[in-house]
Amino acid sequence: MGLFTRVKDLMQANIMDLVNKAEDPEKMLNLYIEQASDEVRNFQIQVNRAIADKIQLEERIETLNKEIAERTEQATLAVQQGKDDLARTALTMKKQAETSILDFQTQLADQTKAVEDLQENLRILTEKLEKAKSERNNLVMRQRRAQTMKKANETISGMSKLDPMGNIERMGDRVERMEAEAKASKTMLSNGNSLEDQFAELKKNQGNTEVEDELAKLKAQFKKEE
Repeated sequence: MGLFTRVKDLMQANIMDLVNKAEDPEKMLNLYIEQASDEVRNFQIQVNRAIADKIQLEERIETLNKEIAERTEQATLAVQQGKDDLARTALTMKKQAETSILDFQTQLADQTKAVEDLQENLRILTEKLEKAKSERNNLVMRQRRAQTMKKANETISGMSKLDPMGNIERMGDRVERMEAEAKASKTMLSNGNSLEDQFAELKKNQGNTEVEDELAKLKAQFKKEE
């Protein structure tokens, strides 16, 4: 019965306390159930032995009843034939059987009560064992769920410390800066090419003006010669 008390205490324990202990709660629960099952099996053996003793008493009483009937017939037959000594012997053995049967009947009454009590206790133990198994299964599921949640929380906590989103945001800022720098360099390059083109155009126009001036001089010179 003490084992079932330990099982009950275990059922009432806080599952997180069990999880935080070094020992494996599931293995511990299975061990308790196995020990409780052994106790029930051993108790069943005791009940079976008590029932066997009860049956043995019933058989002895039945045998003595047959003997009493047989001794009564023997005594009757001896009296009928005038054999008083045999009749006395038969009646003496009958009396001994009657005395024995009274003792066995008392034992049978006690044994019957003992068997009834044992069977009731066995029923209670069996019910407790089945309830303990059910509670064991429930606790194992709770333990596994708690372990999963604990690991998930630890993982989330670790991710919070690493702050991957913060790193991603910082990388985003760097990319944006690089994009802005690229745009700026493109603008400067575009502006630079335009300025050089303008100077080249001016130089080209200057060359064209000089040619036109020289042409005009030649034309003026020919007009004078005419």
